[in-house]
Amino acid sequence: MRNIGIVCEGPTDYTILKEVIDHITGESNDYVQLQPEADLTGAYGNGWKGVWKWCRDNAACKEKLMRAVEPSLDLLIIQMDGDVSRKEKIAHCLCNATKCEYKGKYHPLECDSKKEIRESCPIVLPCAEHKTSVNAYIRHLEQLIIEELQDMSDTCIVIPCDSTESWIVAAYDGLEDAEEKEDPWKNIIAKKKMYHEIRITGKQKRINVFKEFAIVVIKNWENVTKLCVSARAFEEHVKSHCKC
Repeated sequence: MRNIGIVCEGPTDYTILKEVIDHITGESNDYVQLQPEADLTGAYGNGWKGVWKWCRDNAACKEKLMRAVEPSLDLLIIQMDGDVSRKEKIAHCLCNATKCEYKGKYHPLECDSKKEIRESCPIVLPCAEHKTSVNAYIRHLEQLIIEELQDMSDTCIVIPCDSTESWIVAAYDGLEDAEEKEDPWKNIIAKKKMYHEIRITGKQKRINVFKEFAIVVIKNWENVTKLCVSARAFEEHVKSHCKC
């Protein structure tokens, strides 16, 4: 049993990730949801910007933070959805292809908070430096996180593409192009009131529904790793860190 900290975009991602990790390691682990905070109203909020802010603010003290948790953390998981690379301009602020008068003067998250700068942002998507592919999205966001954290000891990054919901549709529907579907929650899972006999209430993601999803994701995990390069990479990284 390990004590594992998770920094992720939201509570539904947390629900899926911890079940997947238990399945990969073959044992029940203890988990600490570091980000977002349980009430979603903490210092960083939720979503991908919250993950980025957490990495930025905790980079210098990551090792100390991991030791401060009781019991201390054996592994830190950082999750960000691949759609960030596909559709979020500020994620490309630091790319070599980006030419901007404010580059280097502000952190991209600071730029985004300044309305006058945000509205004149020169970034055009897709970014010339990152091809529109699953592998490119993963490499881009992994590098973004690595450059922010620096110290990657006992740390594993996971970038589900287009989002964690891609693993769900891969598990349920066996789609070979599951990771190429844009916004699978909106366009597949929540498109109708029922998804594989599971009731979907509006567009809101509910933890109890994702707990049901997690059961099927684990049951079909071998197929998910065949269909989703991000799931396969995550399994390899977790096994490497945990010596499974």
